[in-house]
Amino acid sequence: MELAALIVAILALVTVAVGVFVSHRSWRASTHKNIKDDGEWKGRVDTLLKKIGEDLERIGKELADLRGIVFSRFGSPMVISKSPLRLSELGKTVSEKITAQAWVEKVEDALNEEVKGKDAYEIQDFCFKYVKNTDQYNDKEREAIRHTAYKLGVKAEDVLEVLAIELRDKLLKNAGLGAP
Repeated sequence: MELAALIVAILALVTVAVGVFVSHRSWRASTHKNIKDDGEWKGRVDTLLKKIGEDLERIGKELADLRGIVFSRFGSPMVISKSPLRLSELGKTVSEKITAQAWVEKVEDALNEEVKGKDAYEIQDFCFKYVKNTDQYNDKEREAIRHTAYKLGVKAEDVLEVLAIELRDKLLKNAGLGAP
């Protein structure tokens, strides 16, 4: 009986070992398949992310081109068409580059009498007409206007609009009409 019990024990041990081996192989095959699937998924995601990155770069370039077209057709946004007209951030930068405030201080005293009794719109209209007269600028001021327009890729008329807004604000303040 001992021999029969030993054989049964060995057969049970072999059965358990075969079961463990089969289970291990099955688990390993399943894990290998999952790793392979995960790798393929990661590859697809990486390809998609690369494509999205390329598309975003292309869209950025197209928007820059579109911005250039809009600015070349409609002028650059030196002045925001909010009521009342105001300088944009670019307009404020231009104002600093051409030292618009110094120019305004130079001409304001002579113009205060000319705008006396006018309303805010009439003063604004006067200022836009006034800055277009290029004979009033000295050589240094003309050079600053042209240089700034060239460096920013805008028209000199756009730079003159900045002068008009700065002049208008000062004349409105002097007339007691309150600058925007």
